Amino acid sequence: MSFQKCKKMKKKEYLLIFSLALLLVFSSIYGYIRFRNLHDIQSFLYALKKETDVKIGYLEALRDCRFYEMQLNGKRISHSSCVVDMHGYKRKISDVMPDNTLALRYSDMSCDVCVDSIVNRLNIYKDSIGLKSIVLLTNSQNTNYIRRFKKINRIDFNVYILDETLDSVFEDIGMPYLFIYSPDNERMNNMFIPQKEELRLTDEYLHSVLLKYFD
Repeated sequence: MSFQKCKKMKKKEYLLIFSLALLLVFSSIYGYIRFRNLHDIQSFLYALKKETDVKIGYLEALRDCRFYEMQLNGKRISHSSCVVDMHGYKRKISDVMPDNTLALRYSDMSCDVCVDSIVNRLNIYKDSIGLKSIVLLTNSQNTNYIRRFKKINRIDFNVYILDETLDSVFEDIGMPYLFIYSPDNERMNNMFIPQKEELRLTDEYLHSVLLKYFD
């Protein structure tokens, strides 16, 4: 075989090897781009599902809140019913809430962050509504814990303990809630379940009851 023929064959081999190498590089780049795009799509779909689940959970929570608000609103509470003060003495509802009173009902099982967020809003409105017109009602029997709770949250309004009878009347729904007790008709009015994620709604509620009952 002549030198020229060998040279041409080697040149063809080099071109073939170069072409194959180039094809391999482009194939790798194409595969990487496809993988990255697929990964991006999967990440987007995962984030979208997560966001959707959160929104669905929030809407379901709102649905439950509206259900309990309608169920408990207008419930009758006899003025002769009794609560227990921090000294262990029984007090009639008529003595504790003689006029229109804003009450926060919470329990040992209530979300601490939820209760704290409501108390913080009540502290903002306490001067406008009046200290004697705000009470906290709880089924906790641990007075030491209640005192610490009052100190930590700088609570000036009174806290009363519900006995077994009133605990079933002021129903524990697993969430803290606000309402107006009106002695004229002895009923729970303007029932509202705050959401810690929607403090604006809590402020709107407090402002509306302030104008309606305490202005």
